[in-house]
Amino acid sequence: MGRPTSYSRTIPPLTIRSVGYLAATGAANLVLSKTLGFACELERVEAVTRVVATTAGSRVINIRNGTATGTIVGTITLAIATQGVLGVVNAGTVTANNYSTDSDTLTVEFPTGTAFTAGGVELLLTFRDRNQLAV
Repeated sequence: MGRPTSYSRTIPPLTIRSVGYLAATGAANLVLSKTLGFACELERVEAVTRVVATTAGSRVINIRNGTATGTIVGTITLAIATQGVLGVVNAGTVTANNYSTDSDTLTVEFPTGTAFTAGGVELLLTFRDRNQLAV
């Protein structure tokens, strides 16, 4: 029968406010080892400005397959130049090894960086299912 020609996509929003994460400079896990429960491919990483940043800062967000030491499958950089306007959509990058099985876990983390004193984003991770071949 072959591989299906259509896919379903899931976009779980993750809101990140400056109070806890953007205002800090140290490493932090936003999501640690969350099992998605379905085989998928990370297709797109985006951050939408929801609270305007008012001072200089730069933070990277890593999306990892597995724990906090797992393989990085996506990255997005938040900078004052793009976080200073409400509603701006910032595109991230997705690596070539972005596949997960139904038992794999997902971690979203901030490594160390320069703090924002204001600002907040909604992180959008788009996953595409990995349909099984027909038996």
